[in-house]
Amino acid sequence: MSNEIVDVSIRWPGMKKARTAQIDCVITQDIRLSPNALQDYSAKLLSGKEQDLVIVAGSVAYADRMVRRKRAKGWARHIALTIPVSTPAFWNKPETFTPLLDSLEYVSGDQWVIHFVQGPAETLAKKQTSLDFTLDNYVVVPFSDGLDSFLQWQLLKKETPELNILRVHTSSRASNHVRNALIDGHGDKSDQRLAMPISLAVGAHPEPTYRTRTFLFFIMAALAAHKFKAKKVIVGENGVGMLGPGMIPFGDECPHRTTHPAFTRRLSAFINRVIGSRIEFDHPQLFRTKGQVLAHAVRYGVTGWQKTHSCTRGPRTELDGMPCGICGGCLLRRTAVHAAGQPEGQYFWNDLSGGNLDDCRANPASRAMRPSDIDIGVHGITDMSCFAELAQPMTSPEIFDRAAWELIGKPDASLATTARQIKELVDTHALEWSAFRARFSENGFLNAC
Repeated sequence: MSNEIVDVSIRWPGMKKARTAQIDCVITQDIRLSPNALQDYSAKLLSGKEQDLVIVAGSVAYADRMVRRKRAKGWARHIALTIPVSTPAFWNKPETFTPLLDSLEYVSGDQWVIHFVQGPAETLAKKQTSLDFTLDNYVVVPFSDGLDSFLQWQLLKKETPELNILRVHTSSRASNHVRNALIDGHGDKSDQRLAMPISLAVGAHPEPTYRTRTFLFFIMAALAAHKFKAKKVIVGENGVGMLGPGMIPFGDECPHRTTHPAFTRRLSAFINRVIGSRIEFDHPQLFRTKGQVLAHAVRYGVTGWQKTHSCTRGPRTELDGMPCGICGGCLLRRTAVHAAGQPEGQYFWNDLSGGNLDDCRANPASRAMRPSDIDIGVHGITDMSCFAELAQPMTSPEIFDRAAWELIGKPDASLATTARQIKELVDTHALEWSAFRARFSENGFLNAC
């Protein structure tokens, strides 16, 4: 790890800029807060500690995006972060900052030193929400344009119709409004969306790894659960997406644990300490593949999932408005749709029997492939294949034992059962991935990699 310490200073307008700060961040300018979103989000005024929690979550995410990794020196960074809060004495207590650092360092793989200083009294939300939150028995679902969160939302409606579902979503970009409206049409008026009240001004080329995305996202979801007296935050991620990246790290990267139950367990300990809640994160699809979740939902009669989005590529990649078809998100989705026996949609690189990506295009007149496209495709294929390879007989049982230990986090009678469930997840993934690959030529792009 590099010994270089990067100082990031967070301040409110009017506070003096720290002399030693290498990165200066002004709340309301670099960390943008939406009063209207907070008004709807909180239903009533946030307490001082709750407001601090919002600022802490946004500050961590901003620092993570702004401090670039120097990969030649290793994955980990050393970040010194100064954050203004209403009660520094509370935040500087070991009972508060120890679980904060535990969850933060676990998910990011970095070393963090956080200094809490006195901030001004600020009101982040109005007194009255504009939405109707008069119902009881709420549950909160972190919600995206993705297939997993959509299926979890719909399965909750089918399996536990007595619950009232609040969906916290990350994006308010105009480009998503049409898709959001189509997705919302499969719910009812009680299934309300809460927009994330924080956005970050990080420039055109921020640090791309952004492991603290769910640190921010899940904190805001938990805060919503607390304000509306919900007991759980339901994370709909499938087991392959949850456990696979942690069991099969890429290169020198820290294991990817952004939705891992071991992370949310640490995060809930921190959140509950700060706001005095008993919020739990629940992972109902932990031992199911994406294909199994989709098949389960289809059996319940769930429709509308085709409107969701799984591609990791952005609109600037000139893909004719289609998902790419070769990134990790697309490959996992395509494998799931095939496993569930559902019709596949159209992708930019659609028929992966082509010898190269230009031969795989749905429209031969579309743009030619670029080196970065090949890299993304190879990376996605490698991720899917490496996790599937754990199903081979020569794989040591210790791999599943370690994964079970990380999942549970303590000596427990269920460790052996959990290890077996993880092995079954891997076996099912391997079968689904093999069946999907069999659709395409052995000499094509998908199978030649």
